[in-house]
Amino acid sequence: MAKIQGVEIPPKESLLEQLWQDNEGREIFVDLMNSVDTNNHGFDSKGNYLHWDGFLTRSREFKGRKELAYLVLKMKRSLKPHDHLLDENDQPFFYTENGLMAKLYKVDTLITFEHLQGATSYDKNLHLVQNVIMEEAISSAQLEGAATTRKVAKEMLETGREPRNMSEQMIVNNWNLIQYAEDSKDESLSLGLILRFNKIATEYALENEHTAGELRNAPVFVKNNMTNEVIHEAPDAGQLETLLNRVCEYANAEHKTGGEFIHPVVKACVLHFMIGYIHPFFDGNGRTARALFYWYMLKSGYQNFRYISISALLKDAPAKYMKSYLYTETDSNDLTHFIDYQLSIIIRALERFTEYVKTKARELQSAIETLKTSPVYNKLSLQHITILEKALKHAGRTFTVKEIESDFNVSSTAARKYLDTLANMELLIKFRLKGRSYGYIAPADLRERLCVD
Repeated sequence: MAKIQGVEIPPKESLLEQLWQDNEGREIFVDLMNSVDTNNHGFDSKGNYLHWDGFLTRSREFKGRKELAYLVLKMKRSLKPHDHLLDENDQPFFYTENGLMAKLYKVDTLITFEHLQGATSYDKNLHLVQNVIMEEAISSAQLEGAATTRKVAKEMLETGREPRNMSEQMIVNNWNLIQYAEDSKDESLSLGLILRFNKIATEYALENEHTAGELRNAPVFVKNNMTNEVIHEAPDAGQLETLLNRVCEYANAEHKTGGEFIHPVVKACVLHFMIGYIHPFFDGNGRTARALFYWYMLKSGYQNFRYISISALLKDAPAKYMKSYLYTETDSNDLTHFIDYQLSIIIRALERFTEYVKTKARELQSAIETLKTSPVYNKLSLQHITILEKALKHAGRTFTVKEIESDFNVSSTAARKYLDTLANMELLIKFRLKGRSYGYIAPADLRERLCVD
């Protein structure tokens, strides 16, 4: 059987046509129509939408007839054209809502954060946003090949220092890209906006023959770096503007009523897919695609999605991410494969964020309980307590105005005031970094200074 990147290529639909050539074939077809069930045979044990690659190892009752059974399954999945999206050969993309609704319901439930009733508004709003944006910026760059540690990258973003190499530049670019995606959420999608996303993603971090923010002018073949196997041949450069304009029309179309309804999370996933599939740039396609996904989620009213990092999970399983593209492309443009995988990633990201909030809430509550016994407790704000919580855990740690400004999403003046207040109380040690910049060190004897156990 033919394979791409280890993925089994589905059987050709012409096999079904051959069944109608005699009575025996027609009987087999009728039998399969009665025995193949979309719910029992179309999903794995975790509820994930099955491609032929996974179907092969299941459904033993179809031994000897699996190819025909899969083709019948496809017929019964009731795939329908996805709006007016077409590939470079003017063939439609398809999808089915069968199997997606449960995951979409879970996304909609988790994204409200109502299950976090025990967390305070502080836990959900004060400093988590910047931390998660940092994680997304770092992970997205690492997914594209940036080679630096998370600790170094976070330090760079927190302090605002200049990047020292291309990997760090990619991370800074992603940080700026995510923020720009939020700032531009009220715009309609246009070719110009897609180009700006790519320019921000790749500027000063150029690879290949890429020019930041410009469409490629030559063929692109996506390859496995280990085997050099061609995984995807992107559409011809001459078709890029036409294909991207179709994507813009799709993004800007109203799909909110009756039979035209498309769930906005589904649309965000499809926009993500289309940029990866079209591959309009020599570099930065993945980062541009993920920024467009975030942009559409925020545009559609999912404001809490600012707190969610999907790239960290995609980075942990890049092969599965690649397969979700291959499953769609090899299975007659069935977008359901990619959408289903992305929904699973979103759910995992939301669940991980839930644990993150709970952990932060516990840490903050522990710090509050500790500091309640201090004679200076009544002089401390929640921001002061948050800084001191970190200082108590990491003696010798240096805080900067830039970091606090980023953590609390406040002005540099407000951030400096928080730190100066703690320095004036002799709970941090202020020292000159360079020029007019100062650092604030967590003293080793902080507990003694606070008079706490």
